[in-house]
Parts: sequence; structure tokens; C-alpha cells
Amino acid sequence: MPIVTAYEDTPGGHDALVLGAQLARLTGLTNVVATVYPTDGLGYSAMARDPRWREKIEEVARRRFGRARELIGSTGPSEPEFAPLGPGPAAGVLADHAEEVGAAVLVVGSTGGGLLGRLAPGGTVQRLLPSARCPVGIAPRGYRHTAAKGITVVTVAYDGTPEADRAAVLAVHLAGRTGAALRFVVVAGGEEEVPAATDTAQKGLAQAPVEIDALYDVVIGRSVADTLADLPERTDVLVVGSRGYPLMKRLLLGGVAGVLVRTARYPVIVVPPPDR
Repeated sequence: MPIVTAYEDTPGGHDALVLGAQLARLTGLTNVVATVYPTDGLGYSAMARDPRWREKIEEVARRRFGRARELIGSTGPSEPEFAPLGPGPAAGVLADHAEEVGAAVLVVGSTGGGLLGRLAPGGTVQRLLPSARCPVGIAPRGYRHTAAKGITVVTVAYDGTPEADRAAVLAVHLAGRTGAALRFVVVAGGEEEVPAATDTAQKGLAQAPVEIDALYDVVIGRSVADTLADLPERTDVLVVGSRGYPLMKRLLLGGVAGVLVRTARYPVIVVPPPDR
């Protein structure tokens, strides 16, 4: 059960590399750095048969992996594994590889024109989230510069739904392997909702094993997504469940997970629905 990081030699790829290496180091899981072969206008099958294409993609992969080794070679307990993949569309190839190896988390970088320290998912991320069958972790823009030395607080967005329960399972696993504190956060729309939110938070807290340092917070905010994206207390990674949407447009325009992958100031791990 490895941590698989989607890597290319770009700022977003470097952000993902740091988050993936951090998760692998802290959990003790294998660190797999995967890059998808570059493509051109000939079509995938034509390229696969052309030895010149094979030489080209192997050269690109070697350069990418050399750069990756420079960036994370000394951050893990062992040498990371490198996996050249493809040819094929990056999102589909990565999702299939993550399923094949039983990835604990598939890590990608935020891309596009978002603010520093915020998530701004690019095309690959937008196509990956609706199809990935394992949790997807997204590193915010500039994470390679702002990442803490270790993950000390794993926060789960909790509202008592089955989606939140699935997110809690992963959050418990991460906290248990890293020794981090586990924090259940419930958002209340106003003071009148605090008692019910507290009951929900305590339900979540009951899922935490006694050996894990667990706590809960009830945070008041009009928007659940906006509140979770900028929590006042420390959060090193936020785990959230997804109900699943057939189109990425629906995911990005509606739902808490959709807003979080665009606006959170810390890494977000989206746990897919079980029907994937």
C-alpha cells in the first residue's frame, strides 16, 4: 500500500513531490513517484510502436526522476521507487496505476493561477478526482516552500454522514501511523446549531481509538466549505469525504469537497465514494 505521487518537473509537480514524500516518510509507506510519458500528435498507438518515441520518453523520464531524486532523495527512510507510465491520458493512467498497486493516497499538485498557498486544480486534477478509486491528496500551490517538517494535526471534516465516516477512517489511519493528533471539525451555521454540532462531533470522536490523541472542534461559519478551507487552529492536512459527481463541473461548482479543492490553504485529501 504505497503513497503514489504524480510527478512532472513543474512547480505543481514539486509541490506534490514534497507532500508525497512527507506522507511516505511519516507513515512508513513506500514512496512511489510516477510520471506519465509525454505524448505528441501521432496518437498513442503509433508512438508506442516508434522506437524514436520510446527513446524520447525514456530520456524525459530519466530527467524527471533525476530532478525528483535531487528534491526528495534525503527526505525519506529509503530510496523512492520511480514508475514511468503510459502512454495515455495522464489522469486515466495515474488512476489505473494507483488502483493496480493499491495506493493509500494518490498525490497531485495544484496548478493554474491560484494564490500562493491555495489550491487551484488544473486539468489533470479536474479529470482525476471523478475517476480515482483511491483517496486523492492535493498539495496547495507553493507547498514546497511552506510545508512544515512534519504532520502533527490531521483534521477530518465531519458531519455525521457516511461520506464523513469514510473520511474519518482514513484520518484515523493517518493519525495512527504518523503519531499526529486527530481533530474532528464540525461547522455550525450559528450559535443555535452548536448543541447539535457538538453531538455530531462527539459521534465522530467515538470512532478514534484510545491510543490516538483525538479532539473535536465546533466552528461557527455561514459557509461550511469556506470555513473548512481556512480553519483558525492548526491543520497540517484536511481529510474530506466526497459524495461523487459524474462530471467534474458539478464537483467544482457544488459541494464542500469541490470548494475545498479550489480554496484550502493546506493539503486536502478527498476520499471517494465506495461505488468507485
